Amino acid sequence: MTVIGVTGNIGSGKTTVSRLLAEEYDCYYLNADDIGRVVAEPGGEAYAGLRAAFGDKHFLPDGRLDRPAMAELVFHDKRELERLNGIMHPAILRHIQREIDAVHQADPAQVIIVEAALLIEANYLGILDKLWLVWADDDVRLQRVMARDNITAEQARARMNNQMPQQEKLKYAQYVLHNNEGINELKNELAAIWRQFTADMSA
Repeated sequence: MTVIGVTGNIGSGKTTVSRLLAEEYDCYYLNADDIGRVVAEPGGEAYAGLRAAFGDKHFLPDGRLDRPAMAELVFHDKRELERLNGIMHPAILRHIQREIDAVHQADPAQVIIVEAALLIEANYLGILDKLWLVWADDDVRLQRVMARDNITAEQARARMNNQMPQQEKLKYAQYVLHNNEGINELKNELAAIWRQFTADMSA
């Protein structure tokens, strides 16, 4: 079994890469954002900690986390972001590890993809065998984030600036995929990286 971490800063296309790996290369795909939603739901591993730390004003009447309100809070306050991450990431990591263990037991040869923006920052590296970085230039990412989330350039830059710079993440990655030109370039890059990865793993 091999566990590949796929990371990249906001707007880079890491989710697209991960989905292609699942759909076209038969990888088992774990998305940290999706798992984050599960652990933050009422009864989830992170729920009680979130409620205690942030109070009722960040929760909806039905008890669920008010995700837009939380996003607005943490994207403008790094201390609050650190507090949120300190509750969420340990719970997400435990959930991911359980899934990895279950997949490994069922199929020891399965390649598993773990996608997260904060694989490095949140100390996920210990569960990974390889780290892949999806890279897109800052101006490209800015336009993508503005269009995708229907936000201003200022709001998009605030989200971008809350992440580790791409150049720093590059130091940790064994493989880099470039995604400036769109899906065709990305698929070609992915095919080349997959060939290299499989050759390296069989060497």
